[in-house]
Amino acid sequence: MKTINTKKATGTLGKMVSEVNPVQLAKMRNRMLIAAKIADAMQAQHLNQKQFAKLMGKTESEISDWLSGDRNFTIDTLFDIGQALGITFLSTTLHYTTSDAYDYQPMMVSEPLEAPTPDK
Repeated sequence: MKTINTKKATGTLGKMVSEVNPVQLAKMRNRMLIAAKIADAMQAQHLNQKQFAKLMGKTESEISDWLSGDRNFTIDTLFDIGQALGITFLSTTLHYTTSDAYDYQPMMVSEPLEAPTPDK
Protein backbone atom coordinates (compact mmCIF):
# COMPACT_ATOMS: atom_id res chain seq x y z
CA MET A 1 0.00 0.00 0.00
CA LYS A 2 1.37 3.37 -0.97
CA THR A 3 1.49 5.98 1.79
CA ILE A 4 0.84 9.62 1.16
CA ASN A 5 2.84 12.21 3.00
CA THR A 6 0.68 15.00 4.27
CA LYS A 7 1.63 18.40 5.57
CA LYS A 8 -0.49 20.46 7.89
CA ALA A 9 -1.64 23.73 6.34
CA THR A 10 -0.01 26.75 7.95
CA GLY A 11 -0.31 30.49 7.68
CA THR A 12 -3.48 32.01 6.28
CA LEU A 13 -4.70 28.75 4.73
CA GLY A 14 -4.13 26.86 7.96
CA LYS A 15 -6.06 29.47 9.91
CA MET A 16 -8.97 29.37 7.43
CA VAL A 17 -9.16 25.57 7.50
CA SER A 18 -9.03 25.43 11.29
CA GLU A 19 -11.94 27.89 11.56
CA VAL A 20 -14.30 25.90 9.32
CA ASN A 21 -16.87 24.02 11.38
CA PRO A 22 -18.50 20.69 10.40
CA VAL A 23 -21.77 22.35 9.36
CA GLN A 24 -19.94 24.67 6.97
CA LEU A 25 -18.00 21.71 5.57
CA ALA A 26 -21.22 19.75 5.01
CA LYS A 27 -22.81 22.69 3.19
CA MET A 28 -19.71 23.12 1.03
CA ARG A 29 -19.71 19.40 0.24
CA ASN A 30 -23.36 19.53 -0.87
CA ARG A 31 -22.69 22.53 -3.12
CA MET A 32 -19.75 20.70 -4.68
CA LEU A 33 -21.83 17.53 -5.22
CA ILE A 34 -24.53 19.55 -6.99
CA ALA A 35 -21.93 21.29 -9.17
CA ALA A 36 -20.40 17.91 -10.05
CA LYS A 37 -23.82 16.48 -10.91
CA ILE A 38 -24.51 19.42 -13.25
CA ALA A 39 -21.09 19.02 -14.90
CA ASP A 40 -21.61 15.26 -15.33
CA ALA A 41 -25.03 15.79 -16.92
CA MET A 42 -23.64 18.46 -19.24
CA GLN A 43 -20.85 16.10 -20.30
CA ALA A 44 -23.31 13.24 -20.85
CA GLN A 45 -25.31 15.50 -23.18
CA HIS A 46 -22.18 16.88 -24.88
CA LEU A 47 -22.95 20.43 -23.75
CA ASN A 48 -20.24 22.98 -23.12
CA GLN A 49 -20.78 25.98 -20.84
CA LYS A 50 -21.74 28.25 -23.73
CA GLN A 51 -24.37 25.81 -25.04
CA PHE A 52 -25.77 25.17 -21.55
CA ALA A 53 -25.92 28.91 -20.86
CA LYS A 54 -27.96 29.42 -24.03
CA LEU A 55 -30.25 26.51 -23.12
CA MET A 56 -30.84 28.00 -19.66
CA GLY A 57 -31.11 31.62 -20.80
CA LYS A 58 -28.11 32.51 -18.61
CA THR A 59 -24.65 33.94 -19.18
CA GLU A 60 -21.56 31.77 -19.43
CA SER A 61 -20.34 33.54 -16.30
CA GLU A 62 -23.39 32.34 -14.36
CA ILE A 63 -22.84 28.76 -15.52
CA SER A 64 -19.19 29.00 -14.50
CA ASP A 65 -20.36 30.22 -11.08
CA TRP A 66 -22.75 27.25 -10.82
CA LEU A 67 -19.96 24.81 -11.67
CA SER A 68 -17.56 26.34 -9.14
CA GLY A 69 -19.47 24.88 -6.20
CA ASP A 70 -19.91 28.28 -4.56
CA ARG A 71 -23.53 28.72 -5.57
CA ASN A 72 -26.35 28.32 -3.05
CA PHE A 73 -29.14 27.28 -5.44
CA THR A 74 -32.83 27.87 -4.93
CA ILE A 75 -35.17 24.92 -5.31
CA ASP A 76 -36.66 26.60 -8.40
CA THR A 77 -33.24 26.93 -10.05
CA LEU A 78 -32.42 23.29 -9.32
CA PHE A 79 -35.77 22.31 -10.83
CA ASP A 80 -35.04 24.35 -13.99
CA ILE A 81 -31.56 22.85 -14.31
CA GLY A 82 -32.98 19.38 -13.79
CA GLN A 83 -35.59 19.91 -16.48
CA ALA A 84 -32.98 21.16 -18.94
CA LEU A 85 -30.58 18.28 -18.27
CA GLY A 86 -33.10 15.51 -17.56
CA ILE A 87 -31.86 14.94 -14.01
CA THR A 88 -33.30 15.20 -10.51
CA PHE A 89 -31.59 16.77 -7.51
CA LEU A 90 -34.21 16.39 -4.82
CA SER A 91 -37.13 14.06 -4.58
CA THR A 92 -39.77 14.10 -1.91
CA THR A 93 -41.05 10.62 -1.37
CA LEU A 94 -44.65 10.45 -0.25
CA HIS A 95 -45.44 7.79 2.32
CA TYR A 96 -49.02 6.92 3.16
CA THR A 97 -49.88 5.85 6.68
CA THR A 98 -53.01 4.34 8.18
CA SER A 99 -54.07 7.79 9.37
CA ASP A 100 -53.83 9.06 5.77
CA ALA A 101 -51.24 11.58 6.94
CA TYR A 102 -48.41 12.36 4.57
CA ASP A 103 -44.81 11.92 5.58
CA TYR A 104 -42.46 13.73 3.18
CA GLN A 105 -38.87 12.55 3.26
CA PRO A 106 -36.47 14.57 1.11
CA MET A 107 -33.46 12.76 -0.29
CA MET A 108 -30.77 13.24 -2.88
CA VAL A 109 -31.26 11.03 -5.92
CA SER A 110 -29.31 10.40 -9.08
CA GLU A 111 -32.19 9.35 -11.28
CA PRO A 112 -35.86 10.35 -11.34
CA LEU A 113 -37.94 8.14 -9.08
CA GLU A 114 -41.17 6.40 -9.98
CA ALA A 115 -44.36 7.84 -8.52
CA PRO A 116 -45.14 6.31 -5.13
CA THR A 117 -48.15 4.08 -4.71
CA PRO A 118 -50.30 3.98 -1.56
CA ASP A 119 -49.81 1.04 0.79
CA LYS A 120 -52.74 -1.32 0.83
